[in-house]
Amino acid sequence: VLWIVGRWVIGVISNLLRKVLSRNGKVDPTLAHYLASILAALLNLLLVLAILQIFGVQTTSFAALLAGLGLAIGTAWGGLLAHFAAGVFMQVLRPFKVGDFVTAAGVTGTVTELGLFGTTIVTPDNVTTIVGNNK
Repeated sequence: VLWIVGRWVIGVISNLLRKVLSRNGKVDPTLAHYLASILAALLNLLLVLAILQIFGVQTTSFAALLAGLGLAIGTAWGGLLAHFAAGVFMQVLRPFKVGDFVTAAGVTGTVTELGLFGTTIVTPDNVTTIVGNNK
């Protein structure tokens, strides 16, 4: 019962966050969806830990394991996280948008997609290139 009610509440909260962020038009819908997904994942983790705690399972060692796992993943994905962080800043600050003609990391062309990890640019000779956002 706790799982079902908790999942329903998490769904309501994540949908509410997505709607609030998308409503004002300043936050890209892709970023709003991604932030709502991150929030839902964190709330699901807390729900599982709370249910385990209710049944008497000691969750402190589980929390330490998750912290170690997070450190290992963060270290291994350092470059990918740099692209992601740059992508978030590009979605929020909007230095350029789809359709702009830009030069980025030595590639000159028209922006066709702004992703969270890379930007897709089509050069004048019709070559599609994906440039990492931290470039």
